[in-house]
Amino acid sequence: MQTIDDRISEIEDEIRKTPYHKGTEHHIGKLKARIAKLKEENFQKISKGGGGGGGNAVAKTGDASVVFVGPPSVGKSTLLNRLTNARSKVGKYDFTTSNVVPGMMDYKGAKIQIFDIPGIIEGAAKGKGKGKEVLSVVRNTDLIVIMIDIKTIKKIGSIKKELYENGVRLDEKKPQVEIIKQFSRGIKVNSSTKLSLSYNTIKQLALEFRLPNAEIIIKEDVSLDRLIDCFMTNRVYRPYIVIVNKTDLGKPKELKENDNIIFISAQENQNLEKLREAIWEKLQLVRVYLKKDDEIDLQSPFIIKKDSSLKNLLENISICDKETFTKAKIFGLGAKYQGQEVSFNFVPQDETVVQFL
Repeated sequence: MQTIDDRISEIEDEIRKTPYHKGTEHHIGKLKARIAKLKEENFQKISKGGGGGGGNAVAKTGDASVVFVGPPSVGKSTLLNRLTNARSKVGKYDFTTSNVVPGMMDYKGAKIQIFDIPGIIEGAAKGKGKGKEVLSVVRNTDLIVIMIDIKTIKKIGSIKKELYENGVRLDEKKPQVEIIKQFSRGIKVNSSTKLSLSYNTIKQLALEFRLPNAEIIIKEDVSLDRLIDCFMTNRVYRPYIVIVNKTDLGKPKELKENDNIIFISAQENQNLEKLREAIWEKLQLVRVYLKKDDEIDLQSPFIIKKDSSLKNLLENISICDKETFTKAKIFGLGAKYQGQEVSFNFVPQDETVVQFL
């Protein structure tokens, strides 16, 4: 009996044999769509089978969440213990961590939850090891930290592949495409930019995903693969950084340190402050201080996402009489002058002081 993997292999072989040009674009698009659906069907089948969570379901808390993803025995547990209040088991053998272990990192007034998960192995997206549990945690965090050591540099590519196979898009912006289901009138495509894909290709993709009636609004010149992602419901878009651990034993020649690749030694506490700052920057968090009368509490900032407005801040905090506020004054960073009056649509900078009136 033909398995889902067999069907995927057959379709991939057909794609390889089909030359890509305008005449075959819609056909290749349909084939890629079928592969995407089959992979999702396979993962859902795996997820429904087998035992319970085994302690892998952990509630999210705090201002943001981070997950360490990497092969076994690269020092994830040691690093978690260095950065947070967790006490994750540490050992010199593979799969020391058998369940998800959470810890809380206090940084710049923010509570950042960090998850140590079992080491990811090749085939995780197909359920190997603790694949389905590990990838479930990964998909639900705000930042992915790919962690390897100086001996496992070559694993970076395979880890990214496993994440991609599970619908995780690293450092990609969500496509500017909106798909609105309708009850009649067929497929209608509205685009505010010139498209490389033909109308026929877009229509055939919609039909392949059983959308005979839909309005598709496209605001970027989207590629075939990114358009297929728009039809799938399991795609998530997450920022990431790469950590190379154990660099006290030697610096890797294959990689150079930059804003997205950080060399550390968890055991020796080397470069951990740079890592904390990188996590903060990637999460795009902002501190806002509230001023009440003439007092400013600089010890307990409110943490919001960059580009959030004062309206967003008010909606998510608990303070007395907030429904009576109609305007605000700002001080410090972001203010043109001290006590500048602004509307609730104002977007504060990091460390802006706000007084609601």
